[in-house]
Amino acid sequence: MQVKNHHVISLHYTLVGSNNELFASTYDMSEPMVYLHGRGHMVNGFEQAVAKAEIGQKLSFTLMPSDAYGLRNINNIQRIPIKYLAHEGSLIVGKKIHVNTSNGVKPGSIVKCGKFNVDVDMNHTLAGKILTFHVEIVAIRKATAKEIADGYVNKDLGGSN
Repeated sequence: MQVKNHHVISLHYTLVGSNNELFASTYDMSEPMVYLHGRGHMVNGFEQAVAKAEIGQKLSFTLMPSDAYGLRNINNIQRIPIKYLAHEGSLIVGKKIHVNTSNGVKPGSIVKCGKFNVDVDMNHTLAGKILTFHVEIVAIRKATAKEIADGYVNKDLGGSN
């Protein structure tokens, strides 16, 4: 069976940057990662690279920012008055926070703290980075009609064949 749209894919992966900095790995988890292929749950370049892969196949591929999390956008750094932030603990550089926007709640990272305002970077943490994935396809199955309609994997069914 091959990876196709409307199939549930179980896989392990390691994600590294251009200087071999480890960003993520599923190999230290008890279960592989599971997703519904073709629904945009993974970045475009990832889904294109694993399309038509088969169970047991190992792939390595590198994605440019445009095929992954996009380029960094300087306009995604915004100054926000502290009084409008709901947060716990101290506001320090590097702290991850969630910001209410007109498009819903978005994650951000504090890049500068002042007495009354903080500068928050709303870019994805991997934006602007060249990424290399090392992927092993563990299992593939057809999605159920409910999974296709809902747009996500039924956790009770997992990634078994």
